[in-house]
Amino acid sequence: MRSAPAVLRTALAATLLGALTAGCSTGDGTDGGGTGTGPGGSTAGAAKPGRYSALPEPCGSVSESTLRRVLPDAAPEAYRGTPAVTYDTGRRGGCSWQGTDAETGSTLQLSVDFERVISYDPEVSDDDRAALDFTARAVAAGLPDPDAPQDDTADGSADDADDDSADDAAAGEQDGAPADGREPDAADAPGRTDSEGEPVPRTVSGIGSEAYLDDRLSSTATGARREVTLAFRSANVIATVHYTRISPGSDTPPASTPLQDGAQRVGRHLAGGFDD
Repeated sequence: MRSAPAVLRTALAATLLGALTAGCSTGDGTDGGGTGTGPGGSTAGAAKPGRYSALPEPCGSVSESTLRRVLPDAAPEAYRGTPAVTYDTGRRGGCSWQGTDAETGSTLQLSVDFERVISYDPEVSDDDRAALDFTARAVAAGLPDPDAPQDDTADGSADDADDDSADDAAAGEQDGAPADGREPDAADAPGRTDSEGEPVPRTVSGIGSEAYLDDRLSSTATGARREVTLAFRSANVIATVHYTRISPGSDTPPASTPLQDGAQRVGRHLAGGFDD
């Protein structure tokens, strides 16, 4: 016959084993941990970091051959560029170059700026935050807000519109307008101008994940100034190119097309470096 302490120990062990078994078999009704939390209560599936964790060296980001195309008469030392002042080269960087057009005496300026976007919201990835920031910049530049409510009002009922669609398409073909009656998209019409004949901001395809171009003419104390801005996003990096011509003492404003072409040339060159 076993002693009382031995019996007590056996009973205690059985009770403890039963409690452990109950604890393992009792859950929240989900298989595989449906709470969405990991050790320490952290949220599972947090947004991924951005594709790029560093930025290119700004003054070395544009090849000398490209610089010679957009600043053909600059002094040799000018192609080295002047770095922008920044306190966190991992997040922001820039460089500028300047030259003079020997034929016209105009001043040509080029600058590039890089920003690596970081999201501090665990549910929003760096790339998504960069996309939101880029859209805000595009809207501020004058492009349509993709989130703005659309005006769906139209004359007549939907049935009337359906009945007249064939006639509208035929009329469009005769006068050269789009068959669907819509104005062409900014992305489809690079030559669109405003009421004063100046180019309007537009999207640009084939550069980075998304891009837009803004062309601005202004007056200075010494002459006319035209600045073309080409901005693009590649994953979580936003790059901006400014290409400017200042024509002192000239009644003729700087032409738009050469500056737009030059800004896009530099933009494609930079975007190609991110795609590598």
